[in-house]
Order: sequence, then structure tokens, then C-alpha cells
Amino acid sequence: MSKEEAILLMVVSFGAFLMPIVSKRLNIPSPVMEIIFGFVIGFFFQGFLEKTEIVKFLAELGFIILMYLAGLEINFEKIKKLSKREIFLYILSYLILAVVSVFIAYWLHLSYIYSLVIFTVAIGLLYPVLKDTKLLDTNFGQTLLILGSIGEFLSLMSITIYFVVYKEGLSFYTLKHLGEIYLFFLIAYVLLKLFKLYIWWNPKQVHTFLKTDDVAETSVRANFANMFIFVSLATLLGLEPIIGAFFGGLLFALIFKEREKITEKLASFGYGFLIPIFFINVGLTFDIVQFFSLDIFIQAIKLTVLVLLSRAVAFLPLMLVDMSFKQIILLSLSLSIPLTLMVAIASLGYEANIITKEQASVILLTAILTALVYPWLFKVIVKKYGLD
Repeated sequence: MSKEEAILLMVVSFGAFLMPIVSKRLNIPSPVMEIIFGFVIGFFFQGFLEKTEIVKFLAELGFIILMYLAGLEINFEKIKKLSKREIFLYILSYLILAVVSVFIAYWLHLSYIYSLVIFTVAIGLLYPVLKDTKLLDTNFGQTLLILGSIGEFLSLMSITIYFVVYKEGLSFYTLKHLGEIYLFFLIAYVLLKLFKLYIWWNPKQVHTFLKTDDVAETSVRANFANMFIFVSLATLLGLEPIIGAFFGGLLFALIFKEREKITEKLASFGYGFLIPIFFINVGLTFDIVQFFSLDIFIQAIKLTVLVLLSRAVAFLPLMLVDMSFKQIILLSLSLSIPLTLMVAIASLGYEANIITKEQASVILLTAILTALVYPWLFKVIVKKYGLD
């Protein structure tokens, strides 16, 4: 390790510790402060950022854990309890959102990666917003989480297909690669069935994967083994490692219903150190001077507004399941804060040379603006006007 890399690692570690404290004082999401911190220190470390392999490795590991936790967050038990009518309307809303997103990109002559940005949904910031407004345990709050979970799953599938089609084009190789994705699902499905059968014959073994009072931390080891197995499978199939991590968490969520304690333990490990380093590294990748460009700022504001408007249109059919117009607006606001996946699209798109640094900066600034503005608007409306 060089002296410069040691200094950067020390500064990044200090920032990972300090930013949650600062963000709490300023009442803004911690990931936003971590990205901004990355911008600032990146300005001073510009000369040797390419040599900081340790920070990059820790950031990539944090990204993988973040996607694994995203898979764990999906509550299949609640999705299974939905009526056929509700499932139909939820899927219809996301189909409308997809069409609207593509239409906006076409109409404004934007790269189609922007349609992916507009469509993307993630629930990472939704939990604290619902908790702050005391809606987490209400029917409306649970509906938001279910819709968000479905949207996050569809978003990751869309991201996967987009990057495959962009790299290979509409060709035989694309079909081959999509076939590999199908094979990946098939392997995951077979593993799920085999594991369910094993648990059925050995019900006591379930505790091994969920208990958190074990000195050897067997449950944590099992989860990391599961995560890295799926990361390896995805890599062997030519997919992004984060897709493998997501489906590894998804598989675990499908098998184990009572996973809250182990999820909390993994989240404390991930969000306690590695995931903040990922967000800081995102800031390190981009030039802070670009974010003072008026053109980039205007584009980001436009994209921020389009993200909200597209959802307000797409989710109108949900008024057929007794949602008021105010609830549709609140729903649109709460699902317009896909910070983690927007950051992922910007990072992956820039690394794959699909978008320029300026375009990636627009997407990243949009992620920051949505994370700052929309949770605040959601809280203001709930506090002043309630749900009804």
C-alpha cells in the first residue's frame, strides 16, 4: 500500500464514521452526505485516484452487500396475500410507467438510459421516511413497501436486460446472453427447490441460518456464503456481480419468512462500514466542479420533475383499489427516491462507456435531488394534511 492510498483510506474511513452524524444534524439522508463527502475529498486526491485499489475493492464489496440487502428487503409473504385484482393493477401501473418512461426519453430526444432512470424504483430510503411519519405499520405504509418491492425487482430486471442489449445489440449474442440470464434463474429456482426439500426434512436446520446469538456467527457466514455463491454464478454467466447478489438475497427471502434479526445484523455490518465507502467512492469518481455547471443542474432538475410526474400518471389506476388522489401523490413521492439504483445506473453506465461523465453527473445529481426534496415533501403533506 502506498502512502497516498493509506492517507485516502484513513480519510474515507473517517468520513464513513462521521457522515451519519452530520447527516442526522442536517436532516438529510446519510448516503447523500457520503456522496458529497466523496466529491470534496476527490477534489484533493485527483492526482492518484487510479492507484487506490483497496478503496475501490471495499466500495465494490459494499455495493454487492447493498444489492444483497435489497433482495432481502422484498417481502414475498405480503405479496402472496394480495388479491388478483390488486396484483393486476400493480403490474398495470408499472407497465404504464415503463411506457411513459420510454415515451419521455423518445419525445425529449434523450438516451434511452434516461428511460431506465425514470422507471427505476428502490425502497432503501422508503423505510426511514415511513418510520419518521409513523406510517410504517399502517395499511398505506405496507402498501407502499409492497409496491416498492415489486418495483425494485422489475427495476433490477430492466437494468440487467438494458445493459445486455446495449452491449451486444439485437443479435444472436444478445439472445445467447439473455438465455444465460434464464439459465441463471433456472439454477436459482432449482437451488430453491432443493433447499426447501432439505429444510422440510431437517426443520431444525432453519435456526442455523437465522440465529444471531451464535458465537461462531454461523448465520452470518451462511448468508455471506450464499451471497458470494450467487455473485460467482452471475460472473460466470457474464452478468454484473450485483445482479447475482440481489438474487442471492431474493432466494434467501423466499425461503426464510422470519429473517428480521439476521437482516438487521447484516445491515448493521453493511451500512456500518462498507456501504458508506461505496457511496463515498461514487463521489470520488466524479468531478465536483461539474456539479456547478448550470446546464447539468438544469437537466437534473428537469429529470427530477419527470421522475415524479411519470409516477403520478402511472399510478392513477390504483384509485380503483380505494386510493384517494392525495394518496396517489404521496405514493408517487415515496417511490420517487431510488437513490441506490440511480447511483448504480450512473456508475455502471459510466464504467461501461454507455454514457459520458456529464450524463452520469446529471443522473447522480438527480439521485441527490430526489433524495433531498421528495422525502421532505412527503413528510410535509402527511404532517399538514394527513392521509385522508
